[in-house]
Amino acid sequence: MPSIRNVAAPYWAEFIGTLVLTVVGLGVTAQNLTSTTTSKTEALNSSLAWGLAVTLGIWTSEHVSGGHINPAVTLSRALFSGFPATRVLCYLASQTLGAFTGALLVWVNFGSALGDLPKGKGVHPAAFAFITAGDTWTGLVGEATAAFIFVLAVFAITDNTSSAKNIAPLAVGLAFTAASLGVSSPLGLAVNPARDLGPRIFAALAYGLDVFAEGSFYFWVPLAGPIVGGAAGAFVYEWLVRRDAEYHALEEGAAH
Repeated sequence: MPSIRNVAAPYWAEFIGTLVLTVVGLGVTAQNLTSTTTSKTEALNSSLAWGLAVTLGIWTSEHVSGGHINPAVTLSRALFSGFPATRVLCYLASQTLGAFTGALLVWVNFGSALGDLPKGKGVHPAAFAFITAGDTWTGLVGEATAAFIFVLAVFAITDNTSSAKNIAPLAVGLAFTAASLGVSSPLGLAVNPARDLGPRIFAALAYGLDVFAEGSFYFWVPLAGPIVGGAAGAFVYEWLVRRDAEYHALEEGAAH
């Protein structure tokens, strides 16, 4: 009979993997926000850093939980590749708590420098080290598009027949960097609901509840956009790409 530790292991792995992801990614975001020398390279170093953060987070958790570290991936797996529905809520909670704790660690490291940022009206500028914000429609399209590309790549890379399966964490990280460079960098998108919600809750505690009202209540955009885009990416791979590939593989086998 499995022990509590055995049952909890996948959720701890998702918590720790998302924590690693968030510490690395938000750490670079905080550096960009407090530095006066990175403005010309911000989009590039942010995209590379978040890609590496994804790689490290997956390497940390993959062998125990599958290395989702992203609610959009978890929900897409549940919808299209047989991930147990009974685990979904605990995965989402673990990912969000991991991102919240990662934000706390980033604040411990950068809190003093962030606190020195000049404050104007509205949300404290330090909060933008933790949250995303922008135009609602542009952000929603960007989140959905980036998540579509990213989750499509995740499903392709982790397919049992994929040549990239053996280096999946690195390949998935590169896919995130590619999606970020192509779509999200200028907009500061999340492409991961936990990456925004967990740190946003922390920012609300640290800097005020206005972080939820920022940008005409923009907070729902990085929650809905990646889930919709990720599900679309998973659908395209599972129902259009993989099934067609299986058909052609069978045809080639029969020909031989």
